Amino acid sequence: MIPNLLPELLKTMVPTILAGGVFIIAVEYLKLRIERKIRERRGETTSERIEKFSHALTDATNLIGSIERELKERHQLVEKLRQDCVRYDQLAKLKSTEVDAVVQSLRGELRQEGKKAFWQSAGLNFLFFLAGIVVTKYVA
Repeated sequence: MIPNLLPELLKTMVPTILAGGVFIIAVEYLKLRIERKIRERRGETTSERIEKFSHALTDATNLIGSIERELKERHQLVEKLRQDCVRYDQLAKLKSTEVDAVVQSLRGELRQEGKKAFWQSAGLNFLFFLAGIVVTKYVA
């Protein structure tokens, strides 16, 4: 009974297996044709698209980083401007006597700096004068 069952089983299974194989081959062939048409329309393969999107993602990440850096720099600038505004507000609230005191101290500092700069420039001019004399004697 069992030896007769095997040939019967093979007779019924072989056509089913062949039909299934033909069906799978037909589906794969259709899939390849569809992929080829899509590739022709888009001009790129799936791996090329993945690589393109990967580069786009990398560029976007770099751009986000640069935007964050710029925002931090601008935030620091805003903080500095805020501190300057506070300082200028305090200066604007000074009374006239306080303003006169600040102006006098600034004038004193400017006078000292002016005298110092005058003597430095006079000394430098004198050095160039002497250098001119030496060069004239050496060339002549």
